[in-house]
Amino acid sequence: MQPIQLARTLAVADTVLTGVLTGLAQCTYDLPTRRRRYAAQAALGVAGGAALMATDAVWAAAVRDRTPPPDPDGALPAHEKALLRRHLALSLAALPVWVAGRGLPAAMRRRGIERPNRLLAVPVALGWSLASAPVEWAHARDRTAALLP
Repeated sequence: MQPIQLARTLAVADTVLTGVLTGLAQCTYDLPTRRRRYAAQAALGVAGGAALMATDAVWAAAVRDRTPPPDPDGALPAHEKALLRRHLALSLAALPVWVAGRGLPAAMRRRGIERPNRLLAVPVALGWSLASAPVEWAHARDRTAALLP
């Protein structure tokens, strides 16, 4: 598989994975106790981190012979810095949506919906996936451009 095809495949996998994890995290708000909710959210965080580390390991193994040597000063490569900035911008853009939507589950409960966060999980997951897709796609492009010719 060519590096750009692998990078795009991993970008799609990361996009789907983060969407699913975001939707599942939204579902945890319907758990009965705070302790269960925190435990479920921590488990989702660990699972998500492990899955993202696995996709990075697949990339590293596939392009090991084409990757430039690491910087002796320990500086991050430019494409990793760009990914960090893009995810920070994406998270900052999501804050107003989170603040505006905080009262929505309570309003849905008043209208008779017992577990509103389960209903909200699908649009939240789709929204996050759609918003993060350009970020992951740009990262795929940048990480293949950083390979040695």
